[in-house]
Amino acid sequence: MKAARLHQYGKPLQVDEINIPKAKGESVLVRVGGAGVCHSDLHFMKGEWQKILDVKLPLTVGHETAGHVEEMGELVQGFSKGDPVAIFGGWGCGICQNCKDGQEQLCNSPRWPGLSRYDGGYSEYILVPSYRFLVKAQGLNPKDIAPLTDAGLTPYRAVKKVRNLLNPDSFVLITGIGGLGSYAIQYFKLLSPASVITIVRNKKKANLAKEMGADHIINTSEDDVTRQINEITNSNGVDVALDIVCAKDTLSTSVNSLKKRGTLILVGLMGRTLEMPIMQSVMNEYNVSGSLWGNYNELNEVISLARLGKIKSSNEFFSLKDVGKAMEKLESGNIAGRAVLIP
Repeated sequence: MKAARLHQYGKPLQVDEINIPKAKGESVLVRVGGAGVCHSDLHFMKGEWQKILDVKLPLTVGHETAGHVEEMGELVQGFSKGDPVAIFGGWGCGICQNCKDGQEQLCNSPRWPGLSRYDGGYSEYILVPSYRFLVKAQGLNPKDIAPLTDAGLTPYRAVKKVRNLLNPDSFVLITGIGGLGSYAIQYFKLLSPASVITIVRNKKKANLAKEMGADHIINTSEDDVTRQINEITNSNGVDVALDIVCAKDTLSTSVNSLKKRGTLILVGLMGRTLEMPIMQSVMNEYNVSGSLWGNYNELNEVISLARLGKIKSSNEFFSLKDVGKAMEKLESGNIAGRAVLIP
């Protein structure tokens, strides 16, 4: 089978011909229908996480995958060959406290596909170590729903964390309108009565934000961001700031936009540190929370929303051999929604 593999940090992926793995025990071989291209993959490929992730190269990249069941081990139950499935990527050990609490993406010994010793989904097939990581996706096309396993899942978890804080007169600010941000807009509109403010950097992103239902769109290339936020919120600030970028400049904007007792949710991985003014943070009782990926049940809920037609995606498709082109477009900011590889 063909697979896009990382042989050396800082170098482009190579499309190799490798053996198709065999399913045994409770593992399942899935024929990949689509694999989302994530900024996390770029960080990983550049070697930025070498000290965090114990990985042996070469490795097939990709943690955002959906497809059809191809082959099952003898212990697999509840699935049949050909079943469309979304793959929950937060593979854990299954025995630590976080795993037992149903939060496997927070496992003390994570085994995420494409970011650990397990090969990921930038390939024609992926071997999933257990059928318990599969979400049935009847009636849905795997190439369309692959991004839901991360780009769609991550903001869903983040929005659920704060939806109880939001009222009809509340405002939320989303920084980073792309794969994750496009879903975040929809979740805030579905799960809360708040008005959604988005910060974008070009007209392409502005059009995406409008399509997904944003109430207010601030274009950094045309608008004074602080002045616009003050005008929209009557200088009160926003109840929640969801930063999907977490670069130095976006974090500064997010923090300074908060109202008293406002909440900052950190999702992005672009920056290295968070700087907040102590006096302002204490006097205004700001809350800060990280939010990582999502758990299995939350992915099941996201897939249900897709099945019901409650959420929509903005995908740009690439063949596996054009993985380099997809990566270049993502890094340059020229993907409006999510790039998806089709083997």
